[in-house]
Amino acid sequence: QASVQPPRSLHRRVSSSTAMLRAVALAAFGVAAVQGEDLWAVLVAGSNGFYNYRHQADVCHAYSLLIKRGFEANKIITMIYDDVANSAANPIKGKLYNYPWKTMEEAVDVYAGCKIDYSGEQVTPDRFVAVLSGDAETAGGKVLGSKADDHVFVNFVDHGGVGLIAFPDGQKVLHSKKLVSTLEAMHKKGMYKQLMFYLETCESGSIFEGLLPIDLPVYALTAANAEESSWGTYCGSDATVGGTSIQSCLGDLFSVNWMMDTESAGSSKETLLQQFSQVKQLTNKSHVMQYGQVSSFMKEDTSDFEGPSGTVLSPAAGLSTSVPQSSVDSRDIKLDYLYRKYLSSGDAAAAQALKEEIQARQSVQKLGASIAARVLGGDAAEGAKLLGARLPGAFAWTAPMASCHESVVGAFGERCGWSEGRLSLSKVLYLLCDRTSGDASPVLKAIDAACEARSEGEQIVV
Repeated sequence: QASVQPPRSLHRRVSSSTAMLRAVALAAFGVAAVQGEDLWAVLVAGSNGFYNYRHQADVCHAYSLLIKRGFEANKIITMIYDDVANSAANPIKGKLYNYPWKTMEEAVDVYAGCKIDYSGEQVTPDRFVAVLSGDAETAGGKVLGSKADDHVFVNFVDHGGVGLIAFPDGQKVLHSKKLVSTLEAMHKKGMYKQLMFYLETCESGSIFEGLLPIDLPVYALTAANAEESSWGTYCGSDATVGGTSIQSCLGDLFSVNWMMDTESAGSSKETLLQQFSQVKQLTNKSHVMQYGQVSSFMKEDTSDFEGPSGTVLSPAAGLSTSVPQSSVDSRDIKLDYLYRKYLSSGDAAAAQALKEEIQARQSVQKLGASIAARVLGGDAAEGAKLLGARLPGAFAWTAPMASCHESVVGAFGERCGWSEGRLSLSKVLYLLCDRTSGDASPVLKAIDAACEARSEGEQIVV
């Protein structure tokens, strides 16, 4: 694994105003400020629960990073459930760390100063869409106020599946078709000149593959391709701050890598191509993918979306390790968390929680196999086989497949209920749409029958 410069400290305060910082930074880069051009950002951590510590740490870190680089705080909108920092499970109450640190004196608390606009039950797909669309009435709070000459940065960190991204508890999901149509509508309304979307979820490449119109000025960078997991990092023995084990992964590999790269660059000029190349090399557990108008964005500077910089960030020598050493498949992090908790405590409650998680995972497999078998003429063996099947080699959304999948994903949510554990079944639903050539009817009937049967029988919560 290639080494990188250690990330820079985020402690230094900016003495000048944000507007002056932006002007000075632009001048330092030799860039002419465009009249009326502004930078906007929407940062979302779409999960909850202490085992998902990393998502909220990622987004608070991103907020701090943008502010330190000269972003105006009133042009950043954040959505974070905010149940982790002050959780009873947090050994360092009221603080979040995205990196491991040797001592508390050197440790950077990313929760300090993290301004949260929407929290708790406010973190929903509908509100996310409203924020992006500038719909203050629906959102009930702060929204994008960007104009046609502005640059917008969206950073979404959470769980996901083929064609969907999830929100707290995984119970509500946003389909890729709806997300992309929202980006299109934003551009038609004159809400951006260019938009950059960094997405950290499992199977995140499936959100954009074949869906982004070629004339839409959007560049998307995803943590994984269309059928693989993203990875949590600084896990296990690496999840230590000042000698205290946090007992939950501190960050996500892709997210940690892009922020580490931005911090390492400091005031130096860096293009999006350079950032992509570095992040792709370091994110060695999944395939970082690019979508949209890639070629036209590659010469753009990171400062055009992540803040103009100009702040000289001093080296953070207090990092326990500058390169992530311990990573865990995001789909297995809850299981890993509960297993480690049981090993450390050995008590009955921890054992029961671990047992229930194992049973829930088995239940998900049974539900997926049951739906698949009903579509495939009652063939249980074929249904079970489909659970491990891969996406078609030339995977890309077509209009019929996107419509079919959106329909069955919605029906599954209504009849069976989505959860973090069930998100993997979104791929099964896609494969079933593929088997029926985009005809949603047989899949809808199977979902209805399978979930009705389970509601009358097995009562395992997944």
